[in-house]
Amino acid sequence: MPLTDAQQNAMPQVRAAFDIFLHPPGLGTRVDSLDERARRPGPETVPEDVTVKVEIAPPSQNPHPLLNKVLKTPEPTPIFFYALHSDKTADVKDTRVIFHIHCGGNVVGHPTEASFIQFYAQLLRAAAEHSGDASKCVLVAPCYRLATAPQNAFPAALQDLVAAYDYVLGKGYNPSNIVISGDSAGGNHTIVLTHLIRQSGGTPPRGIISIAPMAMQALDDLSEQAKANASGFDILNVPLCKTFASSYVGDSGVALTDPLVSGVYLPFTESWPKTLILAVNAPVELVVYDDLPHAWWIMPELFLEQVQDAAKRVAQFVLE
Repeated sequence: MPLTDAQQNAMPQVRAAFDIFLHPPGLGTRVDSLDERARRPGPETVPEDVTVKVEIAPPSQNPHPLLNKVLKTPEPTPIFFYALHSDKTADVKDTRVIFHIHCGGNVVGHPTEASFIQFYAQLLRAAAEHSGDASKCVLVAPCYRLATAPQNAFPAALQDLVAAYDYVLGKGYNPSNIVISGDSAGGNHTIVLTHLIRQSGGTPPRGIISIAPMAMQALDDLSEQAKANASGFDILNVPLCKTFASSYVGDSGVALTDPLVSGVYLPFTESWPKTLILAVNAPVELVVYDDLPHAWWIMPELFLEQVQDAAKRVAQFVLE
């Protein structure tokens, strides 16, 4: 579906807004405290039909062996639990979980961003509509460390995500009811986290959803279409993405083509969980949305029809 005239005309403003969002102050030196990472959203940003609570996962005591050579200091991880208001209380063992990893190039973003909460609400409403039960699904959003300073570079985010996943399992949620999802940089984390869980002998999720994943950090093998989009139409450009990638690996000495950095290089085997990709040698459903900019899924004011379609597809995937 081509963009409407109104959507085309709005793109310069969208690019300007994202240019500000994607250039955080203090990049390279800023370290958010645990209190800052665990801050609750303002009441004006949470829809009336949505509830939110925050819990703190302790640092992982069993870091993954694949990360041992480059581990950062383990830290607690705030986790935000979003759900719809309901008169019913579902048993955690029967609750479907969307374990969602937010976008932001590994240098910006927080689970309480207003645009993120709008997207979470869309997913929860679609799940409630699909199942007929508002208590059926919860969205879990970990606040992983951002690579805005050397001590939070790779693999700090992955350490936090492993700890968050273990914490969710420890609360009694059933892995067979969990779908790990993520968008952009979070889409890459979704793939890598699933690999780490499987390689450690843990119980993997029932499925994964990766929305426009930034799964190739080196950016050396882009298609001609991707290069054309990045040089003109889209809100991201290659130099900016390379800056983010450099911040993410930091001084770890790990190559941008390492599979734990760029999930596209992982070995996808037949036992890989079922996968939905919204835009590998595995059972993957690929849904392509033509002519949309990166991060369209958090811009319902411009792309409502596409956001609603994506939410319905996610809900069906999570609940089937």
